[in-house]
Amino acid sequence: MIVSRGYGKHGLDADGDAVLQQKHVIRWTDDEEVTRPGGFAFQLGEDITEVEPDVFEIFPNLAEIWVLNPECRIFLSGKATELIQKNQVRIRGYFNSTAEKLAQELKLTFQHLDVRLASSGNYFEHGSRTIYLRFYSNGSPYINQDYRCQGSSAGSDGGGETDIDLPDDFFMTMSAEDVAGECWGSCYDKMLKNGILAKLMKTAKQKKGFRIDYSEKIE
Repeated sequence: MIVSRGYGKHGLDADGDAVLQQKHVIRWTDDEEVTRPGGFAFQLGEDITEVEPDVFEIFPNLAEIWVLNPECRIFLSGKATELIQKNQVRIRGYFNSTAEKLAQELKLTFQHLDVRLASSGNYFEHGSRTIYLRFYSNGSPYINQDYRCQGSSAGSDGGGETDIDLPDDFFMTMSAEDVAGECWGSCYDKMLKNGILAKLMKTAKQKKGFRIDYSEKIE
């Protein structure tokens, strides 16, 4: 198991093996990355299929759990459950995943993870363009366009990285074609053809958002 400081966020990333155990993370309990006042995010990578019950109980500043494997099973001791509910830990994952089910069971907030919608081009030839649906920390959605090429900076070729904010209710007020139309033309057809965006928007419409506060849901 490889555990390291989080990429693109304050926290820890774990990946490289199937089962995450407390022994893999205990050395991090005093690290400034997880003791910061604002709390930290713990990301479970795609390789992780199971988290043992006592892993999270040793992190009093835990604020978010990111679950990249939709089938990852997270077992929690009584102490870990109490801490997670006390901190109102936000669970990030994919729709209808074990992550969302955990948030629902513990009456926590679930927020969808960022998703790659489409890509085009070749990094080693004329550059590659990738479109992501991403979310700010407050849950507001935006489109991220990333252009990368070999040898010279993407910026000199009109590329680079740009963000396009979307309305919080874009899945209700816009079509997939509308959203794709905001993006680079080279990815437009691919975004509509692969259906990822349309499926996400349809599910979000059914669930009434990409960020769901299950503490407010009436059983």
